[in-house]
Amino acid sequence: MLIRAALLSCALLAACAAPGAGRPAAMPVLPVLSPASYGRSAQLEQVLHAAFGAQEASLQCIVGITPQRLTVLGLTALGQRVFSLEYDGTALKAERSPLAPDQVQPERILADLQFALWPLSALQAATTGSPWKVSEPRPGLRRLAYGEQLVAELHRADQAGIGVPARLWLSALRDGYALDIETREAAP
Repeated sequence: MLIRAALLSCALLAACAAPGAGRPAAMPVLPVLSPASYGRSAQLEQVLHAAFGAQEASLQCIVGITPQRLTVLGLTALGQRVFSLEYDGTALKAERSPLAPDQVQPERILADLQFALWPLSALQAATTGSPWKVSEPRPGLRRLAYGEQLVAELHRADQAGIGVPARLWLSALRDGYALDIETREAAP
């Protein structure tokens, strides 16, 4: 049962990371921003519910952000490590469980995380002069476009006082997956 749950989680992560059927593979991911561009330090705990077609899986993520480093640890619901990422603003180091497929792309995981959590001004500054466009047409709604194509949409439910969105819903329109993310700031 443990292996089955881990394999399902990894398969879903691969689906989230790989281009969907009939979609172009050449479109790059959103540029990865420096940890310092987040603007503060934070320790977050997330429960990520992912859906790709009829498949669903859940992962627990521990996210640490300091001006010098961004770390992400992904665990199955049973606590088995699926991946870990560390980014210092220059080099991205990633480790995967032997159960995690090669299609899990660290850059995609970080791009989704930063699209969801980073300040709009940091995202817009990083994408100036590129085909990427990040906008917030109204509070609680963020959109990501590549050229004229809308590739992702994010809905945020902010909770007063915690400094991060308590609930996020990310629809990766280009790649055909959806994430429902519950976030809370961990105690220091």
